[in-house]
Amino acid sequence: MSATLMPLIAGDADRAGLSARLAALDRITQIGVARTGPDGFSEDLLTAATDLLTRAGQRLRLSASHTVVSLAGGTGSGKSSLFNQLAGADFSTVGVTRPVTRDAHACVWGVAGSGPLLEWLGVPRRYRYARASALSGGEQSMAGLVLLDLPDHDSVLGHATDLVDKLVGLSDLIVWVLDPQKYADAAVHRRFLVPLAGHSEVVAVVLNQCDLLTAGQIEDCVTDLRRLLDMEDLEEVPILVTSAKTSEGIEELRKLLIETVSARRAASARIAADLDTVVTRFEPYGAEPRVAQRFGAGHGGPAGSLTADGARSEEMLPSDTEREVGTALVDAAGAQAISESLRTARELRAADYVGWPVSWAVSRLTSPDPARKVRLGMLWDQLRDVTAGPSGVQQAEVDNTLTWVADSRVPPLPRPWSRTVRAVLKSRAEDIPAAVSAEIGAALPAGPTVEPWWRAIGVLQGLLLGCVVVGFAWLVALLVLGVGGVGGVGSGTPMLFANAWLLPIPAAMIAVGLVGGWLTTRICVRTVSEAAERETADLLADIHQRLTAVARDLVVAPADAELAELGVFRQELGIAAGRSPA
Repeated sequence: MSATLMPLIAGDADRAGLSARLAALDRITQIGVARTGPDGFSEDLLTAATDLLTRAGQRLRLSASHTVVSLAGGTGSGKSSLFNQLAGADFSTVGVTRPVTRDAHACVWGVAGSGPLLEWLGVPRRYRYARASALSGGEQSMAGLVLLDLPDHDSVLGHATDLVDKLVGLSDLIVWVLDPQKYADAAVHRRFLVPLAGHSEVVAVVLNQCDLLTAGQIEDCVTDLRRLLDMEDLEEVPILVTSAKTSEGIEELRKLLIETVSARRAASARIAADLDTVVTRFEPYGAEPRVAQRFGAGHGGPAGSLTADGARSEEMLPSDTEREVGTALVDAAGAQAISESLRTARELRAADYVGWPVSWAVSRLTSPDPARKVRLGMLWDQLRDVTAGPSGVQQAEVDNTLTWVADSRVPPLPRPWSRTVRAVLKSRAEDIPAAVSAEIGAALPAGPTVEPWWRAIGVLQGLLLGCVVVGFAWLVALLVLGVGGVGGVGSGTPMLFANAWLLPIPAAMIAVGLVGGWLTTRICVRTVSEAAERETADLLADIHQRLTAVARDLVVAPADAELAELGVFRQELGIAAGRSPA
């Protein structure tokens, strides 16, 4: 591969990496825009990020073969003279005591394709100069250079000052031209150089008019200027010494421009430097709080969302949160009492069929309750009424549960996530009571049911009771007619009621009926009770499963979605910062 192609390939790779970083910045900016406010993302930061994305997008869409270098400085610094020296012609008017350069002047080495770029920079057409004819005369290495002579930064003309601010932000390389008298001017350092801290790669400083100084004075000025720049975090910014009058140092400056153009990385380097500054301001919003332990023991382990391999990442509530919230909703709804009421109702309902009719009749006679059957039949409707509306799950109980989740289950988070996660946890709080009531209503049986075998046992109990009644009547008849002698032979009384030797038969019928009824009642009541216990357990499990789903949909899922956004933010922040994703 030729050495000539290497810088171009490197530049393409840099641009591809820069595009990925800018795309990541765009994504974290969009995340930030949705989370502004007193404890949210800074409006100034989001504005700066948006401005950078706009500027970078415009610049990268324009000519990739041109590098914009601006000569900036104050009145009398000699920047216009340097511009003319580098351009090889007196294109820009020179002034000493008052601002002369009121509009930007541009000299382009290789004008093809530079039109849209110059329009974007706002250089008037009358101040655009081309060096196309000179490229074959030894300046081929400067092809693609767009050299700007900016207005004097200390101009009394407001539009000139604004133009300097604009073009300083749009330039790929900024060369600050200072003179020996005003190189320490606080206005230059505070307004322009200090904000460029971290931009050493796209800034150069020229100490011009060295012909007015001795060698010792030049050394003193350069030393002091170096000290000032180091204090402003511009340690890597090069300092060149020039004289537009004697051409001293011009070749060194020209060499710097050639190196910048040849690398084809100035535009990307400037945008990358601005990107570094903006991303650094985003870092606190994704920082991990320094805590010894994120969760206490017994709280389901660390938080995390499911990754590709099935593990949980850090940005999620503990895995058992929805189950615990579901349990809290079950308790708040009184599901245990509801299921117990249904169990009691079912046992009472079954007793009407499988119970011993005599006991049933005695209890009704001793404790008459004419509305009992109606109440048992209406129990399901009453229970549904209990679980609905203000008499069901109280809003205060829901709020207390959500507060507990926010306090004990949400991991320590930086702002604004500490606020937004809590907010989304409670965002559906008012919908939870209705959802709980609906799910419990759906879980309850459709209505009072009678098992077929209950009816069969009822028939059997009737037969056993009939056996007792018939045996008792037969026994009485035998005692009166047979044993008492009332119905002897020839009296016309049937032998079935007159023969005393038949007494054991009705006695046995009475015993079989009573014992059989007692055993049947005992076995069936136990069977009904066990079935009711199973049904109660199944009902509670169904309610718990349903309310766990409510907890997942209305509490955990919104919080996990917000925590997932934090995970996306952190991932994209790493990409925007130029860090390789883990």
